[in-house]
Amino acid sequence: MIVVVCGQHRSGSTLTWQVAHELLTSAQSESAQSVSAPLSTPRENLQLHALDPVDVRMVKVHFSPAMKKKDFPQRGARYIYTYRDPRDVAASLIRKGRYQPGHEKRGVEGVTAMIHRELRGDAFWRTRETLWIGRYEELAQDVPALVRSLAEFLSVPVDEDSVRRISDFVSVDRQRERVADVRDFGVDPSLRITSNHITDGQEGAWRATLTSEEVTAIEVTAADWMRAHGYVCETLPPQP
Repeated sequence: MIVVVCGQHRSGSTLTWQVAHELLTSAQSESAQSVSAPLSTPRENLQLHALDPVDVRMVKVHFSPAMKKKDFPQRGARYIYTYRDPRDVAASLIRKGRYQPGHEKRGVEGVTAMIHRELRGDAFWRTRETLWIGRYEELAQDVPALVRSLAEFLSVPVDEDSVRRISDFVSVDRQRERVADVRDFGVDPSLRITSNHITDGQEGAWRATLTSEEVTAIEVTAADWMRAHGYVCETLPPQP
């Protein structure tokens, strides 16, 4: 079986990865399964891993236009997808990359390209049959509920002691410690934390990062999707 963590960029996919990894490895001792989480798995090998009834292979990937649906199997696969306000996706990517005004990834063209990719990815992943979907603004505010929900999706029994343990394991304070560790020891495949992992996870932080032109460009690009998912477009007239 494969478990594919495939959320939008900067939407809590590392958080869901860590929770899923903790759940699966804690259940490992109670089953015949083994759990592996290498830094990379060639897409051409996913079908083979998916059909293995004994081993669980965890895969973390973000959408790119080069991806093909046939590379991501339905049988033997479970997909974990997260999404977020596209304005915060763009703003967090900008902060992570430290892109200043004038950079090619800034401005109307830069953020429009970012959001086009995320919307294509959204449509791509939602075609998967065994799919868990989480909204960043909700899962980040209630990590114990996230743990319970993923445990149910992955068919892993979990008690409240385990919920508390895993919630503490993925807390912001623990993540900040891991960011510091990455600088000294490199990336741990089981954690997937990078040295610039944490920027600002607050909802609405885009207001302090994006220019008014960038906000408008994102809302024009993603208006239908935003409204369908409960996000308010602030620079566009409300729909009648």
